[in-house]
Amino acid sequence: MFHRFLSIAVIILAIFTASVWEVARIEPKLRTADGIIDIYSSLYDVSTGNIAAPVAVSWRLQILVRLMISSPLGGYLIRGLVEKNRVNELVELASAIQDDEGDHSGKEYGLDFPIVRLTKEDYDWHVDAAAIQTATTATMTGLVSDAEASSSSKSPYRSVRDYHAAYANKSTTPSAVLQKLLDFIKEKNPVLGCVQEVDYRGSFLAAYASTNRWRQGKPISIWDGVPVMLKPEENIKGLRTTQGEKFKTDGSDIATHDGVLADRFRKAGAVIVATTVMHERGVHPSGYNPFYNGPSNPYDLKRFSGGSSSGSAVAVATGMVPVAIGYDGGGSIRIPAAWSGTVGLAVGFSRFPFQNKNVNINPSVKSGPLAANVEDAAEAFLLLGQPFSRQGDGGGAVHPYTALYGGVGPPPPHLHPRWLNINGSEENKVEGGVNGVHRRQPIRIGVFQEWVSHRPTGTGGGNTILDDAVYKTFQKTIQALTTISATDTNTDDGGGESSTPYATLVNFTMPHMSLQALSHALIVTCSFSFSLLKENFRGLNNRETDDPSDTLQPATEFQLRIGHHITATELLSAMRIRSFAMAQWRNVLAEKVDVILTPTLPMTALVRPNGSDKIGFSDTSLGFQMMRYIWPGNLIGLPGIAVPVGVDSKGLPLSVQVLCLHWHEADCLAVGREIEKMFVDERAKPPPEFFVDL
Repeated sequence: MFHRFLSIAVIILAIFTASVWEVARIEPKLRTADGIIDIYSSLYDVSTGNIAAPVAVSWRLQILVRLMISSPLGGYLIRGLVEKNRVNELVELASAIQDDEGDHSGKEYGLDFPIVRLTKEDYDWHVDAAAIQTATTATMTGLVSDAEASSSSKSPYRSVRDYHAAYANKSTTPSAVLQKLLDFIKEKNPVLGCVQEVDYRGSFLAAYASTNRWRQGKPISIWDGVPVMLKPEENIKGLRTTQGEKFKTDGSDIATHDGVLADRFRKAGAVIVATTVMHERGVHPSGYNPFYNGPSNPYDLKRFSGGSSSGSAVAVATGMVPVAIGYDGGGSIRIPAAWSGTVGLAVGFSRFPFQNKNVNINPSVKSGPLAANVEDAAEAFLLLGQPFSRQGDGGGAVHPYTALYGGVGPPPPHLHPRWLNINGSEENKVEGGVNGVHRRQPIRIGVFQEWVSHRPTGTGGGNTILDDAVYKTFQKTIQALTTISATDTNTDDGGGESSTPYATLVNFTMPHMSLQALSHALIVTCSFSFSLLKENFRGLNNRETDDPSDTLQPATEFQLRIGHHITATELLSAMRIRSFAMAQWRNVLAEKVDVILTPTLPMTALVRPNGSDKIGFSDTSLGFQMMRYIWPGNLIGLPGIAVPVGVDSKGLPLSVQVLCLHWHEADCLAVGREIEKMFVDERAKPPPEFFVDL
């Protein structure tokens, strides 16, 4: 009788929502009027806000999820939902790509991971670039010159270099900084909800040891004594690797050793203070986690902070730490950076090795720092981006990505962008480091105009959110980059101003953006679903349990249930389209432009729906809208950085994104630094009650 009731309820629910889903159907269709599939069509076909999916909040969400999971018809409804989102066209496009014999079909890229294997020539370029980096800090590598270092003081945020200087001049100590930070966490975290678990003993011991090293004048590195936090997808010995879930009552989520990134921070002398709160399992970019009552946006507590690395972003935004680590499977570093007013560097896929106690390789996820300033992101990049030893480190295991490279492995990190000629002709040879580097000007800034303004051509498409302030600030950024003069380093002393503009605008187009975005959604959803299925969670296999810590939030269960109704053919088609997309984007970035510029999000931070704080909410369409400019960095593994560019009329942070070529994070950092300098006077920070200057 109960199941019959559920079935009737599901049918009623389906009838009620059918019209909504049908209206939301994405157009235009893949084939032309002649029935032809043009795999290289430049027609802008995206209407990313029009994903077909129900919206539910609070108790309605609980009912929806129970019906979808417990009802005999639930699976049919979920499968119907999948089919309404053009998966049939995704398969058709993948088949057409497979049949194409052109040079840009992407068949040279494997289906497994978005990894670009370097030629020996390219690898040697990176080795040479790293070799001329004669200092250990970003200040001395060309990203920030000595002459302009003082401009960082205009930032409302303390940098890693500021901590280093304060310890060196004895104005404070790592122990004093830690105590002040812990006091702030105790007072404000109940409201902000960004810190998951503090390592009191470990942080006290680390700060004490660092204080002693400074007293002896023997700091390990620029990181010595600097407080940092990490998202709980990275192992920190003695703390819980929750991935946003509740603490396990049996303690099975407590890490027995440090992951690679935590290990590298410790060896550099940094003080690992805590893990941060994240959206459960990272399944939505809004960032709020009802289990932990946060995080809330420090600029407006009623609003989302962005996610899923939400706690890391809020920790940096409030001044708690200059750097916190996040993970990014669908903008989970760049989105919270944008909404919380910080810098967010999502490095290229597999650039940072990461490892937790249950290593799950997700082909869309990469790591990176949320940082107070671009310079701090660069410092973290240099520290954490060192190639992973084939013998392993940070726990003794060889990272699974390493074996995929063969021959040469990942290149060493450096801060020299591609337009700095380091291997040119004899007269362009580098002499004496940064001042001898010759610059090719102007830098080519790529913009896909219809994408950033979201104005579909032809038939179909639809209106989605694009805040006026977001678009106007993006245009302002383009204007500034293409009108300022470049610093001419083609002189003996490395100084002087050139009349050559820093950048020029280059327009480009990209085929089948809608199906590329859908491919990312399918791949990341299937990856998340598989990782949970193998961990035998309730709700994914209907295993009953009396342990309340072994359950997921309703929205997480619903999102992950979708992944079980995506067929192998659809997933393989998405992977084939990913390889095709890699060829298209790499062709643009390698041949036509130096970097690509977009807004980071089409809207500023949104107010949380009523009732979502306790139970959560499900809105896949909103997630797609938020990821409008984000997904290329995850689908094909491009590095990307989000940079704050002031605030809107409500005082909410605005942000732009720079995307760059695989293994060339230095390009993102260099342009990001220029943008940061342009907007330094407009940079904001949260209200005084939610900001601490340590």
